[in-house]
Amino acid sequence: VRRRDSHGAPRRMMRRAMTRLLTLTLAFALVGAAVASDAEAGTASAATSASFATTTGFDPLHPSKILAQAASVSDYVVGIRRELHRNPELMWTETETSAAVARELDAMGVEHSVVAAPGIVAKIGNGRSPAVLLRADMDALPLLEETDDVFFPDAFKSAKPGLMHACGHDGHVAMLLGAAKLLKRHESSLNGTVYLAFQPAEEGGAGARRMLEAGLGSVEPPFETAFALHNWPYPETPSGTVGTRAGTIMAGSGSYEIAVAGAGGHAAVPHKNIDVVVCGAAVVTALQTIVSRRVDPLDSVVISTTVFRAGGAASNVMADAATLAGTFRALDKKTFEWLHGAIESTARLAAETHGCTVVVDFAPSKDGVTREEYPPTVNDPNAAAFASQMAREVLGGAAETVRDVAPVMPAEDFSFFGETAPSAMMWLGSYNASAGAVWPLHSTKYVLDEGVLHRGTAMHVGYAAGFLRKRGAF
Repeated sequence: VRRRDSHGAPRRMMRRAMTRLLTLTLAFALVGAAVASDAEAGTASAATSASFATTTGFDPLHPSKILAQAASVSDYVVGIRRELHRNPELMWTETETSAAVARELDAMGVEHSVVAAPGIVAKIGNGRSPAVLLRADMDALPLLEETDDVFFPDAFKSAKPGLMHACGHDGHVAMLLGAAKLLKRHESSLNGTVYLAFQPAEEGGAGARRMLEAGLGSVEPPFETAFALHNWPYPETPSGTVGTRAGTIMAGSGSYEIAVAGAGGHAAVPHKNIDVVVCGAAVVTALQTIVSRRVDPLDSVVISTTVFRAGGAASNVMADAATLAGTFRALDKKTFEWLHGAIESTARLAAETHGCTVVVDFAPSKDGVTREEYPPTVNDPNAAAFASQMAREVLGGAAETVRDVAPVMPAEDFSFFGETAPSAMMWLGSYNASAGAVWPLHSTKYVLDEGVLHRGTAMHVGYAAGFLRKRGAF
């Protein structure tokens, strides 16, 4: 018995020690497996997350950092805008504006080329897919500037009487140059290509279509989305906000010129003449019945006759001919195409009722320049949602910073980019009474709130960097 006791105790102690060792080994194995599983789950979560939070500390183009960087180039952007504002140029004559853009791009070391002169396309990034296009228009309007000196001193106003940047395209160019500066500064962080299109002839010359036809539509790598901003000085988009929508955001537009032919003579014997003024007046009135009686009330259409020329200085002479001219617009593309036939037949029948004949021209020219037709500008739903998402991340602020806007009847040739790739047009809110920015676009008193320009620069950078960051996905 003593022998079993002397050897049994050590054996029991050894068995207990082995049991403890096996238990600890199993526990460590289970903990290691759990840690590995959590690490794999975390990696997968980071890879699929739509946010950029995982690299906030390392990515210079992280949305949270872009607005501050854009603010750092604000003085540069405002300076460029003021330079361009003093030197407005009409469509297809933007040679000095184009030269200024090329000068700035050269100073940044940005590759660029002339496309549909005087248009310029710049290229930043690694030259590979995915690719995104940012666009700014360059042309001015034939208006005499009458802005209030209190808000915009004479030293900054147009130096060319009768020409004015009354649609803010000078600001659009300046914002995109600011974006070029930031994108070039952080070019190594771009996993793809950014094209910057400085476009001529938006105000009726279809410069966007010309640039696409001249090579922008066949670049390599092809751009997979396009983005543009337009300053919007209206109460629904005060300074500090942006706005966009999915689907149609701007109308399609066209122009018409109607030549009315009659038989002139002495006004004392109208029965021996064919009065083109009566004929023309009948045409103007009849055209309005297209809108009020032939179009679905829920389908937005505008027909506006804005020119009526007839006769000379003598009040007792009936003219042989009259000329009517105007614009027509529609939000729906099919309705827009249908309007051509409706305008022509209505004008012809109204004139014939009073003994006149008409010829309708849908491609009128002035000074050798033809006003082109623009299809409706239609935002791709995914692109519009992505633009809104980037606005929230880049601009921050209250929920109402990003607004869902209603479609409008003005037109834009950015529509041609929208027909080429999924695209988004966004309003840059710029209504600000304290800055005098309360006048509408195309007003001789128009004032651009320069305080919002850096926000536009930030949106350009945010859209491009965000699209590339997501490897060409919305």
